[in-house]
Amino acid sequence: MNVQLFGTSGNRETFRKLMGHPQQVIGCEVFEALDGEMRSQRILRVRNGELELEILLDRGFDIGRVLYRGVPTQWVSPAGFRHPHTYIPGAMEPNGWGWLRSWQGGFLTTVGFDHVGAPVLSPNRHLHPGVTGEWRYTHGFASFSPSVTELVSVDWELGVIAVQAQVRQAAAFAEHLVLTRRIEMNIGEPTFHIYDSVRNDGYVEEPIQVMYHFNLGWPLLAPGTQVMSSCTELLGSTDSARKDQHQIMPPPTPKDLERVWDWNALPGKQWAELKNENFAGRGPMKLRISWDGSQLPHFVQWRNACEAMYVQGLEPSTTGINGHSADNSHAGSAPFIEPGKSREFSLTISMAQE
Repeated sequence: MNVQLFGTSGNRETFRKLMGHPQQVIGCEVFEALDGEMRSQRILRVRNGELELEILLDRGFDIGRVLYRGVPTQWVSPAGFRHPHTYIPGAMEPNGWGWLRSWQGGFLTTVGFDHVGAPVLSPNRHLHPGVTGEWRYTHGFASFSPSVTELVSVDWELGVIAVQAQVRQAAAFAEHLVLTRRIEMNIGEPTFHIYDSVRNDGYVEEPIQVMYHFNLGWPLLAPGTQVMSSCTELLGSTDSARKDQHQIMPPPTPKDLERVWDWNALPGKQWAELKNENFAGRGPMKLRISWDGSQLPHFVQWRNACEAMYVQGLEPSTTGINGHSADNSHAGSAPFIEPGKSREFSLTISMAQE
């Protein structure tokens, strides 16, 4: 199969003659950070000639950095890419918001697998007489669970790079949920696909809830950057967002409050797009996230233009800002999944310069 790499078209034999080793231009490599905030984290770096992804193996197979033609697209939290071991019960203050102390941001944070939103205490459902309630801290446990790598493949014949892992969220007398995540990209193309399956391996039904928390930052995000979407029915917003427009990114603003809009993502193909008219001084560039509104019936837009934060979140989700119990999308509340059953999700992320 022919692929395009750095302006050259050819097959494996064509590129064999041009390189000493395939890792000169593409590849998948696992490495471990040795110092600073990232110490001890395992990272899988995937390169296809247009994109470079750093997948965080100890944080739910989330995506830390995404470089498009060498330029960063992600936002990174002030906490940095911390190892999840820094997330301990003593750090959950106040009332479960300590999640923020080790939240890395990054290109993708997976929220879930059974809770989206602020901390909540729910009645015990897992049949232990001594447990009177079950805490779900901010945005659940998905991003703090390590992964087990199942596949790392660079297939020149098909022109496809694929990586896959399992992530398990489980405890005795609690939920037992297993994510299988596969990330695929074609060699030489600025697009990648995420295929997720969340299975209930436990003994009672579970509310599988997932939000794909894509966090975009400078230099992709800049003053005047536009946000567009196929989702146009507003379900709700925070008070700070009600009198503000959502489509244009303002300049960094002192003490700016975050703003959140919750849109109905109808069944069928939906998309959200960020466009920068002068991406890192290189001209117009678009980043688009596409998904099926039957799988992810909400599109949540999160924005914070505060100085030293400056982030735009594009977040396809099963659950909106009203939470599971008061969900007002076309799909209603997240369904409970019986033991042995699963819920599937797929998304495509594409980038293009005009």
